[in-house]
Amino acid sequence: MVKRTMITIMLVACLASTAPADYEVDYFGPITGAKVDGKEEVRWPYRYEVLTICAIPIKIHVGMFVQVKDCKKNEIILEQVSCADIGKGGADYPCYLGCVDFDVRANFPMKLGSSLHKDGDVIGDWSAYYDGGDTVPGDGDWHGVKLCVKAWKTRIYKAAPGDEVSVGSVDITVKPDV
Repeated sequence: MVKRTMITIMLVACLASTAPADYEVDYFGPITGAKVDGKEEVRWPYRYEVLTICAIPIKIHVGMFVQVKDCKKNEIILEQVSCADIGKGGADYPCYLGCVDFDVRANFPMKLGSSLHKDGDVIGDWSAYYDGGDTVPGDGDWHGVKLCVKAWKTRIYKAAPGDEVSVGSVDITVKPDV
């Protein structure tokens, strides 16, 4: 009989310890966990919640950026003008002038420049300049600029006639505007 009583007590104890517990999740404490029957806090929650424990900043090394919009579509066509129009005299005849408008943007304040390259010997002397200013703010927005080339003492007799005879190119250069 003692054995049967012991087995019964053990069975009741086992059933009592495996009975489902009522729980609620506590979201307002410094430690998120579950309270079993409103009594003790359990360190491992019955339902796992996402908890942000650290925010790490992400940074990037940004280089200088400059872009000319549709650069390959732009061209300068020199047209004959009075030498006085480009600040030259009769001894500099024949004189030519041509300009192109284009958009440029950058992420730093910059100063535009130019570098001329001759094809053949038709051009005697020439120079390039920016009409309206050669600086662009570094705000990343598009800004319109106008690049002009003037030529004098040209030797048009060295070229075959045509509407658009190639005489050279101009490189657009940039540097920080400091």
